[in-house]
Amino acid sequence: MSQLTNNTLPKNHSPMKIGNCSAPLPIQGTALVVEGGGQRGIFTAGILDSWLAHDFNPFALLIGTSAGAQNLSAYLTQQPGYAKRSIMQLSKHPAFFNMKRSLLGGHTIDLDWYFNKVQEPEYQLNLNCAQAQLQHRQLLFSATNSNGFRPAFLEPTADSWLTMLKASSALPYLYKKGVAIDGNYYVDGGVALPIPIQEAYQRGAKKIIVIRTVPTEQSAHSPWAHKLKSWVCKTQRCPRVLDLITGHEDAYSEAVDFIHKPPADTQIIEIAPAHKLSSRFLGSSDQALAADYQMGYEIGTRFLESQSAQLFTQH
Repeated sequence: MSQLTNNTLPKNHSPMKIGNCSAPLPIQGTALVVEGGGQRGIFTAGILDSWLAHDFNPFALLIGTSAGAQNLSAYLTQQPGYAKRSIMQLSKHPAFFNMKRSLLGGHTIDLDWYFNKVQEPEYQLNLNCAQAQLQHRQLLFSATNSNGFRPAFLEPTADSWLTMLKASSALPYLYKKGVAIDGNYYVDGGVALPIPIQEAYQRGAKKIIVIRTVPTEQSAHSPWAHKLKSWVCKTQRCPRVLDLITGHEDAYSEAVDFIHKPPADTQIIEIAPAHKLSSRFLGSSDQALAADYQMGYEIGTRFLESQSAQLFTQH
């Protein structure tokens, strides 16, 4: 295993630059697994933007959880800067997150508002480009089935993309029931399987890059779980949330163990920040977000300059 370590939206925003949808054919047996982390996902956005700048996407399988799924969407639509912009503008808007709404029966995190904005021209994903990429690759969004909090993997199409992306990002209790798909309700993938590295292996990947949003030594828990606890445990739902967090942390530890002690036939490269990011799950400053994006971009660039990247090139 290798390691690298205001109240209104801005008025002068223009549509995102869209790539030409060309990319090298993927290498079979390779995978990219991307952890979530709320606004910390801007670190991942920096990494993937640096890879887009160098036309680096050798992956046959891509799996993302929550913010990780949103980052992979921008990666496959070849829209550099898209994820950064969404985090710095949409996720910071007061319409997106408001604790007081839950007291009135609403969503604490309003994903309905967020995904309505994503359908407006200045925030649209180029799903035609993504579909072209997926002729030769497989993309999965990690989600959690609300019935028993079991892991689920959703494979988006152009028609289902935003709904499945929403499901992967729907924090339980903060976005009420979750997102309905084919008669089931789904919530954030980080609940059941925060780092779906084992799924990539079980699907045949033997060369895997995993991008994390916390330092590599952080293995017992994730900030997501304890932030949820602090928000929800002020209500009568606290016992259920504590059970949920116990399962989440067990799955988190198992994933980290797998990363650090992979099967003998598998190569795993872990890309993680060298220290705790300046940004937070929510409520980050512009300065913190900009710094973490830049850190990610630089780490992504250094990775491409290292020998590790050669593992993921055709010979």
